[in-house]
Amino acid sequence: MSQGADKEATTPGGDASAGEQGGFPGARFMRTLTGRLLLSAILWSGAALLIGGMLLSYAFRSYVLSDIDEKLELLIDTMVGVSEISPEGVLRFNQPLMDQRFAAPYSGWYWQISEDGQSPFRSRSLWDFELHPELATKAFSLKLYEAEGPDGQTLRVAERDIILPEADRIFRYQVATDTAEVREAIQQFNWLLISALALIMLTVSLALVIQVAYGLRPLRNLRREMVAVRGGMASRLDGEWPEDLRPLAQEINALIDQNEKLVSRARTHVGNLAHALKTPLSVIKNEVEEDESAKSQAIAVQVRSIRDHIDHHLKRARVAGGGSGPGLLVGERVEKIARAIELLNRDKGLQIRVQVPADLKFDGEKEDFDEVVGNIIDNAGKWAEHNVQISVRRLPQETRRPYFMLRVEDDGPGVDEAAMETLFERGLRLDEHVPGTGLGLAIVRDIVELYGGVASLEKSSLGGLAVLLKLPAK
Repeated sequence: MSQGADKEATTPGGDASAGEQGGFPGARFMRTLTGRLLLSAILWSGAALLIGGMLLSYAFRSYVLSDIDEKLELLIDTMVGVSEISPEGVLRFNQPLMDQRFAAPYSGWYWQISEDGQSPFRSRSLWDFELHPELATKAFSLKLYEAEGPDGQTLRVAERDIILPEADRIFRYQVATDTAEVREAIQQFNWLLISALALIMLTVSLALVIQVAYGLRPLRNLRREMVAVRGGMASRLDGEWPEDLRPLAQEINALIDQNEKLVSRARTHVGNLAHALKTPLSVIKNEVEEDESAKSQAIAVQVRSIRDHIDHHLKRARVAGGGSGPGLLVGERVEKIARAIELLNRDKGLQIRVQVPADLKFDGEKEDFDEVVGNIIDNAGKWAEHNVQISVRRLPQETRRPYFMLRVEDDGPGVDEAAMETLFERGLRLDEHVPGTGLGLAIVRDIVELYGGVASLEKSSLGGLAVLLKLPAK
């Protein structure tokens, strides 16, 4: 069997695409322009909101603690202002503090005045609990810290060393308050902040989705217009386009116009060539039909073959490889072609096994499909010893147009890998003893590539050669 290929070209349409289709859900969406814009915008917005939320939380906590510290410092100044030394040398207040919380046991507000070697003078709210200042370390400037308090409380403590005018002694003034209310206020603020930021993030994400969807709508319209042009439902990109896309639409229209001119010129040349050949072929046909010799009859057969090829390619020049509307049932056509090839090779007992999904359709013309599949099955039948195997499977969809892979294998002698690279060249034949023109595989490749597919070769599991065709599905 003589057929050629680009083995690597088949892989992206087959097994490699399965890897791209895998991965986490939404991976394909993240590779789109919409997905990238949304992901980047949401990530930046989320990062900005997170940093802003952390700064707001830190600012609120600092404000609350600063407010508490200012109150504690003010209370120390108030205590110093009402402090005096009695004639007995005992520290006392010349008037009571107005805050009644210092009188209620474990109220959460406490004060204590300590002197080295003396029992501390403390508020009634401390009850049987004492603060434990480090008197060995002097603190003539305000010192703030947290310490354990009565009843399992965590206290915010402010302390300062004071020397009263009436006595040359150092007194440690301490004022403390329970931080439970402060922590609860900070926690409530954080929960409120988190809820507000989550709502803002949701609103921003929704706004981004709407913005990206609205902003990219012209691109989607452009894609629909191009699909309509490719499908033959429109000849140009019509409509009003944004300033950013207008030059692109104009260039695409110019490209369409240029392509139409090239196709029209090619069709004209093909038509002229076909008509120019038909006249001399008709003359040759008439001459050889009058002669009943074997040689003349052989020439007549070849003349008819040439005319058939001219008619077929003249028709192909008119349609240029478009879709075929409802599509062509692959299994039905392959079975008919396979049975015909079996009859042509019945002298060597050729058997062709076919495995094709029942509902699979080819998105193209019947003549093109028969030309492609007929060529490769015919080649397989010529080179096979006894068996040919045909299998078809759908490929994972990578683009808007689905494809399937048709594989034809034989148990013939096969082809060296070095020779595979040259088998698609026009007119090349590896064995002149096998009938043929050497144009079959070149035509196969041309038609397959016209439909956006790939034709390739590899070693068959039956021992011969395998031809792989990637063709569009309906």
